[in-house]
Amino acid sequence: MVTNLAFLAVAVRGLRAFGAAAAFQERWERAAYGILLLGVALVAFGSGYYRWHPDSATLVWDRLPMTVAFMSLLASTIGERTTMGAGKWLLLPLLAAGIASVAWRVASGDLRAYGLAQFYPVAAAPLMLGLFPPRYTGTRGLWTMVGFYVLAKILESFDGAISAALSTGGHPWKHLAGAAAMGCYVKTVAGRSGISRP
Repeated sequence: MVTNLAFLAVAVRGLRAFGAAAAFQERWERAAYGILLLGVALVAFGSGYYRWHPDSATLVWDRLPMTVAFMSLLASTIGERTTMGAGKWLLLPLLAAGIASVAWRVASGDLRAYGLAQFYPVAAAPLMLGLFPPRYTGTRGLWTMVGFYVLAKILESFDGAISAALSTGGHPWKHLAGAAAMGCYVKTVAGRSGISRP
């Protein structure tokens, strides 16, 4: 599906943040951001593969990159909003938990772990944005990211109803809204700078 390429475009654009000296205070944050970009780029291929040949095997490659992106984003947000140490030490366990949730879905057919891995970061991020002070500028861009992701979920949930009005249905628009959410994030990271915290 052509709309999948929007994720690849976002990942390529996100590379410019690596040249922004003020975008990362610690080395692990740069690594987490690189993992997020890899996940976003692979969404384009994994989702396209699944749409080309939908079955249980290709569904793994649709879900796995999204889970990697979500978990690296969650670890980065924890580090930015709570303590850097917490984000750093949770990065690998969160990634492992996300990958395990997809593997568990394949092995058992149980979607609950994957659902938690997908939706918990989206629920936790707004709470952290609202409750903890920022370490970087650009909070408005992060809220815009959350807004676009909520829109993506609405489009996914009402895909059938949208199909009655539009021949495309809601799915390609969900892709564009999800890519826009990630676009807001990479733009925010590229332009942010550190804020002194008490």
